[in-house]
Amino acid sequence: MMSDALDFLQLKGATYGLRPLWDCPKIVGRASTVEVGIKKQTAPTKHLLTPVIDAVTTDDRILVVSGGTEGVSCWGDIVANASQMRKIRGTIIDGMSRDIDGSRDIGYPVYGRGVTMISARNRIVQLNSGSSLQVRGVTVSEGDYVIADRCGTVFVPAERIEEVLDLGERIDHRQALMVKEVLAGKPVSEVMHDTKFEAIQQNKKTASAIPVAKAPNRNPKDASLEDQELSALFAKSDTPGVSDALDKLGIPGQAYNIMPLANYEGVTVGPAFTVRYVPASNPPGSVGDFIDDVAIGDVVVIDNGGRTDCTVWGDIMTQYAGLRGIAGTVIDGVCRDVNRAIDENYPVFTAGRWMRTGKDRVQVGGVNESIGIGKVRVQPRDIVVADANGVVIVPRDRAREVAEIARKIEMSEDEIRELIAGGASIAEAREKLGYHTLQRKG
Repeated sequence: MMSDALDFLQLKGATYGLRPLWDCPKIVGRASTVEVGIKKQTAPTKHLLTPVIDAVTTDDRILVVSGGTEGVSCWGDIVANASQMRKIRGTIIDGMSRDIDGSRDIGYPVYGRGVTMISARNRIVQLNSGSSLQVRGVTVSEGDYVIADRCGTVFVPAERIEEVLDLGERIDHRQALMVKEVLAGKPVSEVMHDTKFEAIQQNKKTASAIPVAKAPNRNPKDASLEDQELSALFAKSDTPGVSDALDKLGIPGQAYNIMPLANYEGVTVGPAFTVRYVPASNPPGSVGDFIDDVAIGDVVVIDNGGRTDCTVWGDIMTQYAGLRGIAGTVIDGVCRDVNRAIDENYPVFTAGRWMRTGKDRVQVGGVNESIGIGKVRVQPRDIVVADANGVVIVPRDRAREVAEIARKIEMSEDEIRELIAGGASIAEAREKLGYHTLQRKG
């Protein structure tokens, strides 16, 4: 919501690429800024960040560190412990962290670009603190407000905080009303119409008389018998087995860099309902109306060209999709409002997560046409198989063949496991069952 408020006010504050480095809680506070850089002098120096940590005297601070170098840490467990002792709320690093288990074990939130094992000592030094700096293209000043959660990190200028909060509350209120409308069974194409977003800009909140129905209107679009049959073929498979079958048949189907939002225990299977997004026109077009046409059991597959600067899926779409019996969503791009999808166990597979809306940035360019996802072509009604390992696409006309080979490969691997459990060496088990030929073309 804060990202949306910044958008309305035309303020830069949303960042991309700074993610929680463990399953961190949300943090909100005021920035204590620190700039680091490559060490050039040979003389010993104080360890970076330590003077700033020692100087903190209030309990509302979040350390904001810029200038980190790829592959080299500028955070570790000792400074995490020291920060916690000073009641610092967390750390945002435009760089890397190591010893992340140490931060996690004491419950200290760390957000950054990633983790590494390489120490900052004699590589990175503190250049200055308390000054304005750049974090992922956003200017952050000492005392600015910081909000970080599973979707990413937002910075709000201190002098604009009341304005941003007021607008954010109105956006949140409007979103809550939209969810009520969805629960009442109203088509999402009406709920998410541009006029609804324009209402956010009104100065006062308005009460809603929208009733919440006990149950939403049932999705009238049932899965076809063939869709049910083809999906059932893969219900007991997993993506590694299907991937091996695709390899054996010489079919490219593994969607590169499309990963699960959570560590799903089961497999998501269904025919692809394809959606292609394009840059927004002037005036902008539709962003989510297509979902009213998606059948029960379908997997929504969205081609946003791999864009990571704006989202095409959020909590209202998640809620509506769940109510309509849609099997899951795959996005060559990013999503937001991830807490709802994770908490409600709605399967989402994406190239990342961010908080900035796609409204007025992208629009639907076409549905149920050939698209590309993670370097793989997807035709409408191809079979999507997705789990904690990633996403594979099975051409519809080869689905039965792929499923049969995947079943044989998985059976062979089960037999190998049994032989190993019975005392055989892995080499013996593999040789006996021809493991090295299971995925080989032929």
